[in-house]
Amino acid sequence: MALLELHDFHYSYGNIHVVKGIDLTVEEGEIVTLIGANGAGKTTTLQTISGLTDSKGVRGRIVFNGKEITGLKGNKIAKMGLVQVLEGRHVFSKLTVEENLLIGAFTRKDSRKIREDLKSVYHRFPRLEERRLQSGGTLSGGEQQMLAIGQALIANPKMILLDEPSLGLAPLIVAEIFEAIREINREGTTILFVEQNSKIALNTASRGYVMQNGEIILQDTSEHLMNDENVRKAYLGGTD
Repeated sequence: MALLELHDFHYSYGNIHVVKGIDLTVEEGEIVTLIGANGAGKTTTLQTISGLTDSKGVRGRIVFNGKEITGLKGNKIAKMGLVQVLEGRHVFSKLTVEENLLIGAFTRKDSRKIREDLKSVYHRFPRLEERRLQSGGTLSGGEQQMLAIGQALIANPKMILLDEPSLGLAPLIVAEIFEAIREINREGTTILFVEQNSKIALNTASRGYVMQNGEIILQDTSEHLMNDENVRKAYLGGTD
C-alpha cells in the first residue's frame, strides 16, 4: 500500500479548474518529484494534500497512510505525520531560530524526544545552531530554507512535502539543501517535492510526474524521464 495516494483528484478555485483528475502515488521511503511549468497546478496539489486550501474546491480522494484525509484541516493532517515546507521559506521573522524550530513540535507532547530531535536538526544544519538566538528574519535565504526544513523535521513526520526548495538560492546552497533532502530520506522520511529546476529534481528523486495544465501528462522513473526527448526539450534545456 502506498503511503500517499491521490485518486481522480481535482481542485477548483470557483469556476477555475486548476487540477483536472490526477492520480498520483508515493510509496513509503521514496523521493518523488512533481515537475512542470509555472501555473501547471503543482503547488495547488501540494497545498491541498496538506490541508491548506479551501476544501470546497476538492473532488476525488486523498489517502495518507491508509486513511482518507480529503478535506481535513492542516493541523489534523500534520498530527497524522504529513508536513509541508511552503514555497518562500515561511519563518517567523521576529522569533529566534530555536523558537521557530520548536513551533514545529506543536503537535507533540514528548518533550525529551523533542530536545533530541532539536539536537539532530542542529547536527544536520550547524549554521542554525550557531544562529539559534538570532531572529529568523536576520538569516540568509539559504539559512531560512534550512530553518523551514528543520521546523518540519521537529514535527517528527512520516512524510514531508516540499514546495520549490531551491527558489531564489545560490547554486552552492541549493546543492547543500538537496544533499540534506537526500539524507533525510535515507534516514526514513518519505518526500514529495515540487521543483522548477527539473534537472536537480530528477537527479534527486527516484520517480517523477510531469504536470501540464492541471493534468499529469507523464510519469516514470527519473532516469527514463531524463532520457525522454520531450521532457529534455521542455524542462531540461534541450537535447544535448
